[in-house]
Amino acid sequence: MRSLRSLFCLLLCSIALVMILRTCAFAVLTIPQDGEAPVLLQGDRVLVNKWAYGLRRPYSQWGGYLRYRSRKARRGDWLAFNCPAVQPGALPDTSNLCVGRILACPGDTIWMGSQGRVSASRNYQRGCIWPVIIPARGTHIHVTSWTAPLYALTIQRHEGTDVSIVRDSLSIDDHLIDYFRFQKDYYWVVSGNEDNFFDSRTFGFVPAEFIMGKATAILYSFDAQQSWSKRWRRERTFRRL
Repeated sequence: MRSLRSLFCLLLCSIALVMILRTCAFAVLTIPQDGEAPVLLQGDRVLVNKWAYGLRRPYSQWGGYLRYRSRKARRGDWLAFNCPAVQPGALPDTSNLCVGRILACPGDTIWMGSQGRVSASRNYQRGCIWPVIIPARGTHIHVTSWTAPLYALTIQRHEGTDVSIVRDSLSIDDHLIDYFRFQKDYYWVVSGNEDNFFDSRTFGFVPAEFIMGKATAILYSFDAQQSWSKRWRRERTFRRL
């Protein structure tokens, strides 16, 4: 009887430890489709380090946003973040998570072209010649005709200001403005596949508080299109991003 109680207590402690680690340290996300190919494939299980940029307080939609030991993300990092398109303006939680790579950080400039082309530097061959400044906390950004829709989307969703577009300019309280002072840091996130437009080209800038953590590695991967004996992709096990 005593051994049974000990086994039960060990089981409860193990479950509690796993729950604590998943809440406060790591998460495992499943890639649902091949939109990030060739870097990430459908069926990949990706390990996310929640402490890479500081731990975001769990369930912040109830207690408010707070990040412990906050650190800046870097260009090239793969992120796990709450999708602004699914959760516009809301405090983030553990649902609606996406994975993407940082192309630009707060204060950086990206260059845009036709047909959804985006580059981290001016690229005349690709037609990326229109500069867009990534909003950073406390900075005044000049609004142009090609940036007005993008900034208006961000301001409306995440800055708590009612804004509209009038004659290719921003209008707040019926006053046209040339500059806007942003209160938050934002990132420009791209997918692993340029033909997959479900990234910042669709949902705009990603607020810093929407970032849950850094995607660091592929733990393992299953190909659901294969038979049971061939589903495990051995070459994608414990593969760093």
